[in-house]
Amino acid sequence: MDAQLEKISIYNGICCFVAAFLAIHSAKIISAVSSVKLLFKEPVDPRIVELQKQINVLKRELNSISPTDQFAAYFKKDRELNKLRDQLAVLESSRSSPSATNLKIEGATRIVIQLCGLFFLRYVSSIVAFCMPDNIFWPFNFLLRFPALIGNDTCPPEFCEVSGFAVFFLIFHIVSHIIKGKRQMEVKQKLA
Repeated sequence: MDAQLEKISIYNGICCFVAAFLAIHSAKIISAVSSVKLLFKEPVDPRIVELQKQINVLKRELNSISPTDQFAAYFKKDRELNKLRDQLAVLESSRSSPSATNLKIEGATRIVIQLCGLFFLRYVSSIVAFCMPDNIFWPFNFLLRFPALIGNDTCPPEFCEVSGFAVFFLIFHIVSHIIKGKRQMEVKQKLA
């Protein structure tokens, strides 16, 4: 029986860890997914690259010609430039829009991560890590039992409940501040 209780408590601890991790690092996870999807970018069409080069050459030639002195040559180059721009617009419109696809992937990733976070928050809301005297953090006792809205009477009346989520959330913040401080100290030492 004790082994089963230990497995359940380890499982609950893992769920609290995942819920706190998702709450703190969801933005970093989304940016990591965004950077991974950049690896699978659609290759650039060589026709588009060639047209862009031709357009740049024509722009340089057009800038070197005076529209008042060489009227016919200037507007001939201008017509060629407009024709190439139209061709480029047609080629670019025929390609699928990567920005729309990227937005869909990023939006779906955000939704999935937030739903997972909410699921884990709901699951860990009843897990109490320990009890502590309620006068220590009064009037902010209710923050220590987050995400539970009300207590579940596992502690005596003069004590407040501290949720597993709150413990892991605090640990994550302390560790991240320690790491950030170490990095800043290393940078200062390198600059000195």
